[in-house]
Amino acid sequence: MAATAREAVFHPGALLDLADQMQCITIPRSYALTFLDMLQTRVERILSTLGNNDAEAAMDAVLSLKVNAHMVGARAIEGTCSGLEQSILHGDIRGAARNAGVLPGNIGTLKTAMSEFLSLALVEPATCSRAVFWRLGD
Repeated sequence: MAATAREAVFHPGALLDLADQMQCITIPRSYALTFLDMLQTRVERILSTLGNNDAEAAMDAVLSLKVNAHMVGARAIEGTCSGLEQSILHGDIRGAARNAGVLPGNIGTLKTAMSEFLSLALVEPATCSRAVFWRLGD
């Protein structure tokens, strides 16, 4: 089955797994909110380092965002970062800089999708039941 447009941007599976592993919703929710709070700054760092042709700092910024995006289910951002990583590894900083231009446009869409999910999760009883989260994630 093909992923929906929303799932292409955000899918709560990673947060659900974390909640199951920790047997609580507080830490995964807090982690996701912190990710969203820091997202603009992380994207700006990537754009700045690529604009300065600083491959090492750009790679550090890209990998940091890629890993954190994976942890919260931010699929579109994770995918973009994977492409940026490959461009940087191949010495194509200009190409990476061009491709990184999509990141700012993804921020609003991701924030909307994640915030919607988290606002629904905030009103549920304090349980880590995967069934509750899956119902919210659908």
